[in-house]
Amino acid sequence: MNLFENYRNGFEEILSKKIKVTPELLSKQRTFSNSLIKASSNGRLNENFSVDNGQNVPMQIQGPKVLFKYDKELLKKHFGTNKDSFENITIGKHPDFSELTNADYTYHYCVSAFIDIKGSTRLIEKYSLLEVRLIKDSLLTLAIEVANQFGGHVQRLQGDGIFLQFVRKDVVPNDAVINALNAVSILTQFVSVDLSEIMRNHGLSPLKIRAGVDYGDDENVLWSYYGVEGCEELTTTSLHTDMAAKLQAKADDNSILIGGNVKNLLDLKKDFYDFYRNNEGKEMVYYYSGQSSYPFYVFNWREYLYSLPFIWKVSGSEKLEIKEKELRLRCFISDDNGVDIEEYYPNSKSIPKDKNIVFKLYQNGNLYNKKDFEKIEWFAHNSGKQATEANELLHDFKKENNNKTICNSGAAYLGHHYVECKIIRNFQVNIKLTFPIFVQ
Repeated sequence: MNLFENYRNGFEEILSKKIKVTPELLSKQRTFSNSLIKASSNGRLNENFSVDNGQNVPMQIQGPKVLFKYDKELLKKHFGTNKDSFENITIGKHPDFSELTNADYTYHYCVSAFIDIKGSTRLIEKYSLLEVRLIKDSLLTLAIEVANQFGGHVQRLQGDGIFLQFVRKDVVPNDAVINALNAVSILTQFVSVDLSEIMRNHGLSPLKIRAGVDYGDDENVLWSYYGVEGCEELTTTSLHTDMAAKLQAKADDNSILIGGNVKNLLDLKKDFYDFYRNNEGKEMVYYYSGQSSYPFYVFNWREYLYSLPFIWKVSGSEKLEIKEKELRLRCFISDDNGVDIEEYYPNSKSIPKDKNIVFKLYQNGNLYNKKDFEKIEWFAHNSGKQATEANELLHDFKKENNNKTICNSGAAYLGHHYVECKIIRNFQVNIKLTFPIFVQ
């Protein structure tokens, strides 16, 4: 199963022109299948789907404005319910800062994400304006829905691009950065792999996606209004807002660039980033104020998505699929008495240090029943500066969890880590399961 299977199918229908609008249907003022066009009874369509009725008669979009229904439940199932998500989707003024007037300002962190879609202009060579609008609007709608589910707010739509702010008051910035990376990564995967495959199948040059993400802390982000009354915008003034836009513009096709603050805040493991290099192989940085430099990196979103236990890499391709596994690990944050407080979903947020973590081995929804001939071993694979200094990059829990279906652990080091469970049969590792977490 693909993460956005209905979007794949919907774009296939649009690009193959299976969605047809006929004069007969318009004259009856009905919609055919998922057609989105309604005109007056005397209107007629030419072969290129444009309206010709001798007048400038306004038309109305009937039914859903975009073709596809967004399925929040699929993301919830695998990423959990995100507490930072907004109940209502809005654009412009961030709801958490709505109390500010045009004379106020405040300092507060923000994670800025700029996403741009390239190549939609060429669609006009093969598709009508109405079809191009439907393709572009459907893609932007997907970006909006995904961002909202991960706690992102739409600050601005700009042509084929979107400016997102990942920030909530009283939420640690680590979680805002994780939300941004999750949202942008799965959007990049969809456009660069799934949608590209469909477009190539129809002889089209695939659309490309580029993104830039950066984080500014409380001291380096100013929230205030720009403009005049009646024509004003609440937004951020920050090097790191500007940097996210610059990184998006500098990013290669189907890639994500992140600022140094993003890497440092999470202490990202080396598997998830690489230095941005010029054509000569030189590592590049941004210079500002004449002398100061700011590093930025290529975010390895594919490797990041591969770390999710429910993602399956299709052999011989870049396609990723969701695969329901018979055996899987589940993670719970527990209190000092060992009582589970909440379930933690892979890479969904950061766990505070000193929290108790419990990993449990499940089979078909039930706690696993260990066989007599099996051995079970548990390991923690840590990353980051703190784990390195403590010489704890590989931890075996003093073997206290071995041959158990439950592994008791704890959050100790900043960074991205994963627990590994090995089930050994016939003196060889038959099954290996992993579960990734962030610690703040």
